[in-house]
Amino acid sequence: LYFWSEMLGDIEEFASIPAPPPMPMEVIPKSQSKRQARKRKGAVGYDIPGTQTVYVKTYGCSHNFSDSEYMVGQLVEFGYGVTEDFDAADVFVLNSCTVKNPSEAHFITLVDAAKATNKPVVVAGCVPQGDQRNAAWEGVSVIGVQHIDKVVDVVEEALRGNQVQLLGRTKVQPGLDLPKVRRNRWIEIIPINTGCLNKCTYCKTKHARGHLQSWPVHEICDRVRQVVAEGVKEIRLTSEDTGAYGRDLDTHIGALLPAVAALIPDGVMLKVGMTNPPYMLQHLQSIAEVLNHPNVYAFLHIPVQSASNRILKLMKREYTCEEFEEVVTTLRRLVPNVHISTDIICGFPTETEEEFEETLQLCRRHQFPFLNISQFYPRPGTPAAHMKQVPSDVKKARSRRLTELFESYECFQPLVGTQQRVWVTEVATDGHHLVGHTKNYTQVLVPPEDASIGTDIVVDIYEANKWSVRANVRQSQPPARQPPMLSTHTHTHTRTAPRAKWPVAVCVVGVAILAGLFFRRRQ
Repeated sequence: LYFWSEMLGDIEEFASIPAPPPMPMEVIPKSQSKRQARKRKGAVGYDIPGTQTVYVKTYGCSHNFSDSEYMVGQLVEFGYGVTEDFDAADVFVLNSCTVKNPSEAHFITLVDAAKATNKPVVVAGCVPQGDQRNAAWEGVSVIGVQHIDKVVDVVEEALRGNQVQLLGRTKVQPGLDLPKVRRNRWIEIIPINTGCLNKCTYCKTKHARGHLQSWPVHEICDRVRQVVAEGVKEIRLTSEDTGAYGRDLDTHIGALLPAVAALIPDGVMLKVGMTNPPYMLQHLQSIAEVLNHPNVYAFLHIPVQSASNRILKLMKREYTCEEFEEVVTTLRRLVPNVHISTDIICGFPTETEEEFEETLQLCRRHQFPFLNISQFYPRPGTPAAHMKQVPSDVKKARSRRLTELFESYECFQPLVGTQQRVWVTEVATDGHHLVGHTKNYTQVLVPPEDASIGTDIVVDIYEANKWSVRANVRQSQPPARQPPMLSTHTHTHTRTAPRAKWPVAVCVVGVAILAGLFFRRRQ
Protein backbone atom coordinates (compact mmCIF):
# COMPACT_ATOMS: atom_id res chain seq x y z
CA LEU A 1 0.00 0.00 0.00
CA TYR A 2 1.24 3.45 -0.83
CA PHE A 3 0.21 6.99 -0.35
CA TRP A 4 1.77 10.11 -1.84
CA SER A 5 3.94 12.36 0.27
CA GLU A 6 5.90 15.55 0.05
CA MET A 7 8.44 16.42 2.75
CA LEU A 8 9.30 20.10 3.31
CA GLY A 9 12.31 19.41 5.52
CA ASP A 10 12.31 22.57 7.66
CA ILE A 11 10.23 21.38 10.61
CA GLU A 12 9.85 18.34 12.28
CA GLU A 13 7.79 17.07 14.18
CA PHE A 14 -4.42 11.99 27.01
CA ALA A 15 -5.22 10.64 30.12
CA SER A 16 -6.76 7.17 30.08
CA ILE A 17 -10.29 8.38 30.77
CA PRO A 18 -13.35 7.36 28.79
CA ALA A 19 -13.61 9.16 25.48
CA PRO A 20 -16.30 11.85 25.29
CA PRO A 21 -19.42 11.29 23.21
CA PRO A 22 -18.64 11.56 19.49
CA MET A 23 -18.80 15.10 18.19
CA PRO A 24 -21.68 15.38 15.73
CA MET A 25 -20.59 15.93 12.15
CA GLU A 26 -22.10 18.72 10.15
CA VAL A 27 -23.32 16.89 7.04
CA ILE A 28 -24.30 19.06 4.11
CA PRO A 29 -26.26 17.03 1.51
CA LYS A 30 -24.83 17.69 -1.91
CA SER A 31 -27.30 18.78 -4.58
CA GLN A 32 -27.02 16.74 -7.75
CA SER A 33 -29.08 16.16 -10.86
CA LYS A 34 -31.21 13.03 -11.22
CA ARG A 35 -28.92 11.87 -13.99
CA GLN A 36 -25.86 12.21 -11.72
CA ALA A 37 -27.63 10.37 -8.91
CA ARG A 38 -28.62 7.47 -11.19
CA LYS A 39 -25.08 7.22 -12.52
CA ARG A 40 -23.55 7.13 -9.05
CA LYS A 41 -26.04 4.65 -7.62
CA GLY A 42 -25.70 2.43 -10.67
CA ALA A 43 -21.99 1.99 -10.13
CA VAL A 44 -20.96 -1.52 -9.07
CA GLY A 45 -20.36 -1.60 -5.31
CA TYR A 46 -21.51 1.97 -4.77
CA ASP A 47 -23.71 0.99 -1.83
CA ILE A 48 -21.02 -1.13 -0.14
CA PRO A 49 -18.81 1.01 2.14
CA GLY A 50 -15.17 0.08 2.09
CA THR A 51 -15.00 -1.23 -1.46
CA GLN A 52 -13.64 1.99 -3.00
CA THR A 53 -10.07 3.13 -3.57
CA VAL A 54 -8.61 6.15 -1.78
CA TYR A 55 -5.78 8.41 -2.95
CA VAL A 56 -3.93 9.98 0.01
CA LYS A 57 -1.31 12.72 -0.25
CA THR A 58 0.46 14.36 2.65
CA TYR A 59 2.38 17.62 2.93
CA GLY A 60 4.47 18.87 5.81
CA CYS A 61 6.07 17.70 9.01
CA SER A 62 6.41 14.27 10.57
CA HIS A 63 3.35 14.91 12.75
CA ASN A 64 1.29 15.30 9.59
CA PHE A 65 2.73 12.07 8.20
CA SER A 66 1.81 10.25 11.39
CA ASP A 67 -1.75 11.59 11.11
CA SER A 68 -1.96 10.30 7.53
CA GLU A 69 -0.62 6.89 8.57
CA TYR A 70 -3.37 6.66 11.18
CA MET A 71 -6.03 7.72 8.67
CA VAL A 72 -4.81 5.19 6.11
CA GLY A 73 -4.73 2.49 8.78
CA GLN A 74 -8.37 3.05 9.65
CA LEU A 75 -9.43 3.14 5.99
CA VAL A 76 -7.55 -0.08 5.21
CA GLU A 77 -8.94 -1.84 8.26
CA PHE A 78 -12.45 -0.94 7.09
CA GLY A 79 -11.72 -2.42 3.66
CA TYR A 80 -10.77 0.54 1.48
CA GLY A 81 -7.92 0.25 -0.98
CA VAL A 82 -5.20 2.91 -1.04
CA THR A 83 -3.53 3.98 -4.26
CA GLU A 84 -0.74 6.25 -5.45
CA ASP A 85 -2.44 6.58 -8.83
CA PHE A 86 -4.40 9.85 -8.90
CA ASP A 87 -6.58 8.69 -11.80
CA ALA A 88 -7.46 5.36 -10.15
CA ALA A 89 -9.00 6.94 -7.06
CA ASP A 90 -12.69 6.89 -6.17
CA VAL A 91 -12.13 9.46 -3.42
CA PHE A 92 -9.28 11.81 -2.42
CA VAL A 93 -7.92 12.46 1.09
CA LEU A 94 -5.47 15.37 1.03
CA ASN A 95 -3.55 16.28 4.20
CA SER A 96 -2.09 19.80 4.29
CA CYS A 97 0.67 21.90 5.85
CA THR A 98 0.43 25.60 6.66
CA VAL A 99 4.07 26.37 7.47
CA LYS A 100 4.95 27.99 4.14
CA ASN A 101 3.08 29.68 1.33
CA PRO A 102 4.49 27.32 -1.35
CA SER A 103 3.30 24.18 0.44
CA GLU A 104 -0.17 25.65 0.88
CA ALA A 105 -0.24 26.71 -2.77
CA HIS A 106 0.71 23.18 -3.91
CA PHE A 107 -2.02 21.79 -1.70
CA ILE A 108 -4.71 24.15 -3.07
CA THR A 109 -3.64 23.28 -6.63
CA LEU A 110 -4.07 19.58 -5.87
CA VAL A 111 -7.47 20.21 -4.26
CA ASP A 112 -8.61 21.99 -7.42
CA ALA A 113 -7.34 19.11 -9.58
CA ALA A 114 -9.18 16.58 -7.41
CA LYS A 115 -12.41 18.62 -7.52
CA ALA A 116 -12.16 18.76 -11.32
CA THR A 117 -12.59 14.96 -11.45
CA ASN A 118 -16.08 15.29 -9.91
CA LYS A 119 -15.10 12.65 -7.36
CA PRO A 120 -15.45 13.14 -3.58
CA VAL A 121 -12.66 15.14 -1.94
CA VAL A 122 -11.74 15.20 1.76
CA VAL A 123 -9.24 17.82 2.94
CA ALA A 124 -7.42 17.54 6.25
CA GLY A 125 -4.52 19.05 8.15
CA CYS A 126 -3.49 22.49 9.30
CA VAL A 127 -4.58 24.56 6.27
CA PRO A 128 -8.37 24.02 6.49
CA GLN A 129 -8.23 23.87 10.30
CA GLY A 130 -6.55 27.28 10.49
CA ASP A 131 -8.48 28.86 7.60
CA GLN A 132 -11.98 27.44 7.88
CA ARG A 133 -13.73 30.04 5.70
CA ASN A 134 -11.51 29.61 2.66
CA ALA A 135 -13.58 29.38 -0.53
CA ALA A 136 -11.34 26.52 -1.67
CA TRP A 137 -13.28 24.17 0.66
CA GLU A 138 -16.54 24.70 -1.21
CA GLY A 139 -17.83 21.36 -2.47
CA VAL A 140 -15.39 19.28 -0.37
CA SER A 141 -15.47 17.60 3.03
CA VAL A 142 -13.20 18.84 5.80
CA ILE A 143 -11.75 16.86 8.71
CA GLY A 144 -9.95 18.72 11.50
CA VAL A 145 -6.60 17.82 13.02
CA GLN A 146 -8.24 16.52 16.21
CA HIS A 147 -10.65 14.23 14.37
CA ILE A 148 -8.46 11.88 12.36
CA ASP A 149 -10.17 9.00 14.16
CA LYS A 150 -13.38 9.90 12.26
CA VAL A 151 -11.86 9.59 8.79
CA VAL A 152 -13.88 6.48 7.85
CA ASP A 153 -17.15 8.24 8.70
CA VAL A 154 -16.15 11.33 6.73
CA VAL A 155 -15.10 9.31 3.66
CA GLU A 156 -18.35 7.32 3.77
CA GLU A 157 -20.44 10.49 3.82
CA ALA A 158 -18.36 11.99 1.02
CA LEU A 159 -18.92 8.89 -1.11
CA ARG A 160 -22.67 9.23 -0.52
CA GLY A 161 -22.46 12.66 -2.12
CA ASN A 162 -22.59 14.65 1.12
CA GLN A 163 -20.16 17.21 2.47
CA VAL A 164 -18.87 16.91 6.03
CA GLN A 165 -17.46 19.72 8.16
CA LEU A 166 -15.69 18.31 11.26
CA LEU A 167 -13.48 21.06 12.68
CA GLY A 168 -14.53 21.46 16.31
CA ARG A 169 -12.06 21.45 19.20
CA THR A 170 -11.94 18.69 21.80
CA LYS A 171 -9.99 18.24 25.04
CA VAL A 172 -9.29 14.56 24.35
CA GLN A 173 -6.88 13.54 21.60
CA PRO A 174 -7.35 10.46 19.38
CA GLY A 175 -5.62 7.45 20.92
CA LEU A 176 -2.14 6.35 19.89
CA ASP A 177 -3.42 2.77 19.47
CA LEU A 178 -5.51 3.47 16.36
CA PRO A 179 -4.92 1.22 13.32
CA LYS A 180 -1.97 2.48 11.33
CA VAL A 181 -0.26 1.81 8.00
CA ARG A 182 3.27 3.18 7.92
CA ARG A 183 4.81 4.87 4.88
CA ASN A 184 7.97 3.00 5.80
CA ARG A 185 7.29 -0.28 7.57
CA TRP A 186 10.52 0.07 9.55
CA ILE A 187 9.89 3.59 10.90
CA GLU A 188 7.24 4.46 13.47
CA ILE A 189 6.32 8.11 14.09
CA ILE A 190 4.81 8.68 17.52
CA PRO A 191 3.29 12.09 18.31
CA ILE A 192 3.92 12.95 21.96
CA ASN A 193 2.03 16.26 22.02
CA THR A 194 0.15 18.53 19.68
CA GLY A 195 0.00 22.31 19.63
CA CYS A 196 2.51 24.49 21.45
CA LEU A 197 3.00 27.16 24.10
CA ASN A 198 4.54 29.75 21.78
CA LYS A 199 2.98 32.72 19.99
CA CYS A 200 5.44 33.15 17.14
CA THR A 201 4.38 36.14 15.05
CA TYR A 202 5.11 34.45 11.70
CA CYS A 203 3.53 31.03 12.29
CA LYS A 204 0.03 29.75 11.47
CA THR A 205 0.50 26.29 12.93
CA LYS A 206 -0.69 27.48 16.35
CA HIS A 207 -3.94 28.61 14.68
CA ALA A 208 -4.49 25.05 13.49
CA ARG A 209 -3.00 22.81 16.19
CA GLY A 210 -3.98 25.02 19.10
CA HIS A 211 -2.61 25.09 22.63
CA LEU A 212 -0.36 22.36 23.99
CA GLN A 213 -1.96 18.95 24.60
CA SER A 214 0.31 16.07 25.59
CA TRP A 215 -0.28 12.34 25.66
CA PRO A 216 0.60 10.82 29.06
CA VAL A 217 3.89 9.01 29.53
CA HIS A 218 2.26 5.61 30.02
CA GLU A 219 0.30 5.88 26.76
CA ILE A 220 3.42 6.79 24.78
CA CYS A 221 5.35 3.96 26.43
CA ASP A 222 2.55 1.51 25.59
CA ARG A 223 2.81 2.55 21.95
CA VAL A 224 6.59 2.09 22.02
CA ARG A 225 6.21 -1.44 23.41
CA GLN A 226 3.67 -2.27 20.74
CA VAL A 227 5.71 -1.10 17.76
CA VAL A 228 8.91 -2.69 19.07
CA ALA A 229 7.02 -5.99 19.24
CA GLU A 230 5.91 -5.42 15.64
CA GLY A 231 9.52 -5.18 14.46
CA VAL A 232 10.11 -1.50 13.69
CA LYS A 233 13.75 -0.40 13.61
CA GLU A 234 13.41 3.33 14.16
CA ILE A 235 11.03 5.25 16.42
CA ARG A 236 10.62 8.99 15.91
CA LEU A 237 9.07 11.09 18.66
CA THR A 238 7.40 14.08 17.04
CA SER A 239 5.35 17.18 17.80
CA GLU A 240 5.28 20.88 17.05
CA ASP A 241 7.72 21.28 19.97
CA THR A 242 8.95 18.19 21.79
CA GLY A 243 10.69 20.34 24.41
CA ALA A 244 7.32 21.63 25.64
CA TYR A 245 6.06 18.10 26.24
CA GLY A 246 4.10 17.50 29.44
CA ARG A 247 3.79 21.05 30.72
CA ASP A 248 0.02 20.63 30.58
CA LEU A 249 0.22 17.34 32.51
CA ASP A 250 2.58 18.25 35.35
CA THR A 251 5.50 16.42 33.77
CA HIS A 252 8.23 17.29 31.28
CA ILE A 253 10.44 16.03 28.45
CA GLY A 254 13.20 15.14 30.92
CA ALA A 255 10.88 12.54 32.46
CA LEU A 256 9.49 11.14 29.21
CA LEU A 257 12.73 10.50 27.31
CA PRO A 258 14.42 8.21 29.89
CA ALA A 259 11.18 6.21 30.23
CA VAL A 260 11.03 5.68 26.47
CA ALA A 261 14.75 5.00 26.05
CA ALA A 262 14.54 2.25 28.67
CA LEU A 263 12.13 0.36 26.37
CA ILE A 264 14.32 0.46 23.25
CA PRO A 265 16.13 -2.85 22.62
CA ASP A 266 19.39 -3.30 20.76
CA GLY A 267 18.86 -3.03 17.01
CA VAL A 268 16.18 -0.34 17.34
CA MET A 269 16.94 3.40 17.41
CA LEU A 270 15.05 6.33 18.91
CA LYS A 271 15.06 9.77 17.26
CA VAL A 272 13.96 12.83 19.23
CA GLY A 273 12.03 15.42 17.22
CA MET A 274 12.32 19.18 16.88
CA THR A 275 12.49 21.25 20.05
CA ASN A 276 12.65 24.98 20.65
CA PRO A 277 15.45 26.37 22.86
CA PRO A 278 13.50 27.77 25.87
CA TYR A 279 12.32 24.44 27.24
CA MET A 280 15.62 22.69 26.56
CA LEU A 281 17.55 24.93 28.96
CA GLN A 282 15.84 23.40 31.99
CA HIS A 283 16.56 19.79 31.03
CA LEU A 284 19.94 19.83 29.28
CA GLN A 285 21.54 17.31 31.63
CA SER A 286 18.78 14.70 31.35
CA ILE A 287 18.45 15.19 27.58
CA ALA A 288 22.21 14.77 27.16
CA GLU A 289 22.07 11.51 29.12
CA VAL A 290 19.36 10.21 26.81
CA LEU A 291 21.27 11.24 23.66
CA ASN A 292 24.24 9.26 25.00
CA HIS A 293 22.08 6.13 25.26
CA PRO A 294 23.35 3.51 22.76
CA ASN A 295 19.89 3.17 21.20
CA VAL A 296 19.19 6.89 20.80
CA TYR A 297 20.48 8.95 17.88
CA ALA A 298 22.84 11.70 19.05
CA PHE A 299 20.96 14.22 16.95
CA LEU A 300 18.68 17.14 17.74
CA HIS A 301 16.84 19.71 15.64
CA ILE A 302 16.80 23.09 17.44
CA PRO A 303 15.58 26.02 15.30
CA VAL A 304 17.21 29.38 16.08
CA GLN A 305 15.64 31.35 13.15
CA SER A 306 17.89 34.41 13.70
CA ALA A 307 20.96 35.44 15.70
CA SER A 308 19.61 38.95 16.28
CA ASN A 309 17.97 39.34 19.68
CA ARG A 310 15.85 42.20 18.37
CA ILE A 311 14.51 40.01 15.57
CA LEU A 312 13.94 37.12 17.98
CA LYS A 313 11.90 39.48 20.16
CA LEU A 314 9.84 40.57 17.14
CA MET A 315 9.28 36.89 16.35
CA LYS A 316 8.25 36.29 20.01
CA ARG A 317 10.62 33.34 20.18
CA GLU A 318 11.11 33.70 23.98
CA TYR A 319 14.87 33.12 24.01
CA THR A 320 18.05 34.98 23.13
CA CYS A 321 20.81 33.99 20.76
CA GLU A 322 23.07 33.54 23.78
CA GLU A 323 20.64 31.03 25.30
CA PHE A 324 20.50 29.11 22.02
CA GLU A 325 24.30 28.97 21.93
CA GLU A 326 24.33 27.75 25.53
CA VAL A 327 22.14 24.82 24.48
CA VAL A 328 24.42 24.03 21.51
CA THR A 329 27.73 24.28 23.40
CA THR A 330 26.43 22.34 26.41
CA LEU A 331 25.11 19.47 24.31
CA ARG A 332 28.34 19.34 22.28
CA ARG A 333 30.29 19.16 25.52
CA LEU A 334 28.12 16.48 27.13
CA VAL A 335 27.33 14.36 24.04
CA PRO A 336 30.39 13.32 21.99
CA ASN A 337 29.93 13.86 18.22
CA VAL A 338 26.34 15.08 18.61
CA HIS A 339 24.86 16.60 15.46
CA ILE A 340 22.61 19.64 15.84
CA SER A 341 20.40 20.92 13.04
CA THR A 342 18.91 24.40 12.98
CA ASP A 343 16.65 26.65 10.89
CA ILE A 344 17.22 30.20 9.64
CA ILE A 345 14.62 32.63 8.28
CA CYS A 346 16.22 35.14 5.90
CA GLY A 347 14.65 38.56 5.59
CA PHE A 348 12.25 38.64 8.53
CA PRO A 349 10.42 42.01 8.55
CA THR A 350 12.70 44.98 9.42
CA GLU A 351 15.83 42.77 9.51
CA THR A 352 18.86 44.96 8.81
CA GLU A 353 22.08 44.03 7.06
CA GLU A 354 23.92 44.14 10.39
CA GLU A 355 21.40 41.79 11.98
CA PHE A 356 21.67 39.35 9.12
CA GLU A 357 25.46 39.47 9.50
CA GLU A 358 24.97 38.33 13.12
CA THR A 359 23.20 35.26 11.76
CA LEU A 360 26.04 34.59 9.32
CA GLN A 361 28.53 34.82 12.16
CA LEU A 362 26.52 32.38 14.27
CA CYS A 363 26.57 29.83 11.44
CA ARG A 364 30.28 30.37 10.88
CA ARG A 365 31.01 29.75 14.56
CA HIS A 366 29.04 26.54 14.86
CA GLN A 367 29.14 25.09 11.32
CA PHE A 368 25.91 23.14 11.70
CA PRO A 369 25.98 19.91 9.68
CA PHE A 370 22.32 20.42 8.74
CA LEU A 371 20.88 23.87 8.05
CA ASN A 372 17.34 24.57 6.82
CA ILE A 373 17.32 27.95 5.07
CA SER A 374 14.06 29.75 4.26
CA GLN A 375 13.15 33.14 2.91
CA PHE A 376 10.50 34.84 5.00
CA TYR A 377 6.96 34.34 3.68
CA PRO A 378 4.23 36.54 5.21
CA ARG A 379 1.44 34.19 6.27
CA PRO A 380 -2.03 35.73 6.09
CA GLY A 381 -3.51 36.40 9.51
CA THR A 382 -0.18 36.53 11.33
CA PRO A 383 1.23 39.66 13.03
CA ALA A 384 4.42 39.46 10.96
CA ALA A 385 2.39 39.89 7.77
CA HIS A 386 1.56 43.43 8.90
CA MET A 387 5.14 44.43 9.70
CA LYS A 388 7.40 46.35 7.33
CA GLN A 389 8.61 43.79 4.81
CA VAL A 390 12.15 43.30 3.53
CA PRO A 391 12.27 43.59 -0.31
CA SER A 392 12.12 40.25 -2.12
CA ASP A 393 15.46 40.76 -3.89
CA VAL A 394 17.15 41.39 -0.52
CA LYS A 395 15.62 38.22 0.97
CA LYS A 396 16.81 36.20 -2.02
CA ALA A 397 20.31 37.66 -1.81
CA ARG A 398 20.57 36.88 1.90
CA SER A 399 19.33 33.36 1.33
CA ARG A 400 21.99 32.85 -1.37
CA ARG A 401 24.75 34.20 0.89
CA LEU A 402 23.79 31.90 3.74
CA THR A 403 23.55 28.95 1.34
CA GLU A 404 27.03 29.70 0.01
CA LEU A 405 28.36 29.81 3.57
CA PHE A 406 26.70 26.51 4.43
CA GLU A 407 28.10 24.84 1.32
CA SER A 408 31.62 26.15 1.99
CA TYR A 409 32.40 23.62 4.72
CA GLU A 410 32.04 19.86 5.17
CA CYS A 411 31.37 18.04 8.40
CA PHE A 412 31.62 14.38 7.43
CA GLN A 413 35.23 14.11 6.18
CA PRO A 414 36.51 12.93 9.62
CA LEU A 415 34.39 9.79 9.17
CA VAL A 416 36.38 8.65 6.12
CA GLY A 417 38.52 5.66 7.05
CA THR A 418 36.47 4.84 10.13
CA GLN A 419 34.27 1.87 10.94
CA GLN A 420 30.70 2.69 11.97
CA ARG A 421 27.57 0.90 13.02
CA VAL A 422 24.69 1.87 10.74
CA TRP A 423 20.92 1.32 10.96
CA VAL A 424 19.46 0.81 7.47
CA THR A 425 15.84 1.95 7.06
CA GLU A 426 15.30 3.50 3.62
CA VAL A 427 16.08 3.55 -0.10
CA ALA A 428 18.08 6.54 -1.36
CA THR A 429 16.56 9.12 -3.69
CA ASP A 430 18.71 7.68 -6.49
CA GLY A 431 16.48 4.59 -6.30
CA HIS A 432 19.52 2.32 -5.96
CA HIS A 433 21.51 2.70 -2.76
CA LEU A 434 20.17 1.88 0.66
CA VAL A 435 20.22 4.58 3.32
CA GLY A 436 21.35 4.05 6.87
CA HIS A 437 22.35 6.40 9.66
CA THR A 438 25.20 6.44 12.13
CA LYS A 439 24.75 7.07 15.84
CA ASN A 440 24.78 10.85 15.20
CA TYR A 441 22.40 10.48 12.24
CA THR A 442 24.91 10.97 9.46
CA GLN A 443 23.38 9.60 6.26
CA VAL A 444 25.26 6.58 4.90
CA LEU A 445 24.77 5.15 1.39
CA VAL A 446 25.51 1.43 1.03
CA PRO A 447 25.25 -0.97 -1.94
CA PRO A 448 21.89 -2.79 -1.96
CA GLU A 449 23.50 -6.14 -2.76
CA ASP A 450 25.41 -6.07 0.54
CA ALA A 451 22.68 -5.00 2.97
CA SER A 452 18.96 -5.20 3.66
CA ILE A 453 16.50 -2.61 4.86
CA GLY A 454 15.55 -3.22 8.46
CA THR A 455 18.99 -4.38 9.58
CA ASP A 456 21.89 -2.78 11.40
CA ILE A 457 25.33 -3.33 9.93
CA VAL A 458 28.97 -2.40 10.39
CA VAL A 459 30.52 -0.44 7.51
CA ASP A 460 33.85 1.01 6.37
CA ILE A 461 33.38 4.61 5.22
CA TYR A 462 35.47 5.46 2.18
CA GLU A 463 34.00 8.72 0.85
CA ALA A 464 32.24 11.84 2.19
CA ASN A 465 30.50 14.82 0.66
CA LYS A 466 28.40 17.70 1.96
CA TRP A 467 25.26 15.66 2.47
CA SER A 468 26.26 12.06 3.19
CA VAL A 469 28.97 9.43 3.22
CA ARG A 470 29.45 6.23 1.23
CA ALA A 471 30.50 2.95 2.75
CA ASN A 472 31.22 -0.72 2.13
CA VAL A 473 29.55 -3.29 4.33
CA ARG A 474 31.94 -5.07 6.64
CA GLN A 475 29.68 -7.09 8.90
CA SER A 476 25.90 -7.52 8.72
CA GLN A 477 23.40 -8.58 11.33
CA PRO A 478 20.97 -11.50 10.81
CA PRO A 479 18.03 -10.64 8.51
CA ALA A 480 15.32 -8.72 10.32
CA ARG A 481 11.86 -10.17 10.84
CA GLN A 482 9.25 -8.72 8.47
CA PRO A 483 6.57 -6.81 10.44
CA PRO A 484 2.98 -6.66 9.19
CA MET A 485 1.94 -3.65 7.14
CA LEU A 486 -1.11 -2.91 9.30
CA SER A 487 -0.63 -2.28 12.99
CA THR A 488 -3.54 -2.21 15.41
CA HIS A 489 -3.79 -2.68 19.13
CA THR A 490 -5.68 -5.91 18.55
CA HIS A 491 -2.79 -7.56 16.75
CA THR A 492 -0.20 -9.48 18.70
CA HIS A 493 3.01 -10.78 17.26
CA THR A 494 5.07 -13.50 18.83
CA ARG A 495 8.16 -15.33 17.79
CA THR A 496 9.13 -18.73 19.08
CA ALA A 497 12.48 -18.66 20.82
CA PRO A 498 15.11 -20.96 19.35
CA ARG A 499 15.61 -24.17 21.24
CA ALA A 500 18.60 -24.16 23.52
CA LYS A 501 21.32 -26.57 22.35
CA TRP A 502 23.29 -26.83 25.58
CA PRO A 503 21.22 -29.73 27.14
CA VAL A 504 22.14 -31.96 24.18
CA ALA A 505 25.80 -31.13 24.60
CA VAL A 506 25.66 -31.90 28.34
CA CYS A 507 24.04 -35.28 27.64
CA VAL A 508 26.71 -36.21 25.10
CA VAL A 509 29.53 -35.26 27.47
CA GLY A 510 27.82 -37.14 30.31
CA VAL A 511 27.49 -40.33 28.26
CA ALA A 512 31.15 -40.09 27.26
CA ILE A 513 32.26 -39.74 30.88
CA LEU A 514 30.12 -42.66 32.04
CA ALA A 515 31.42 -44.83 29.20
CA GLY A 516 34.98 -43.99 30.14
CA LEU A 517 34.40 -44.93 33.78
CA PHE A 518 32.71 -48.18 32.74
CA PHE A 519 35.59 -49.30 30.51
CA ARG A 520 38.19 -48.27 33.12
CA ARG A 521 36.49 -50.48 35.74
CA ARG A 522 36.33 -53.37 33.24
CA GLN A 523 40.09 -53.09 32.84
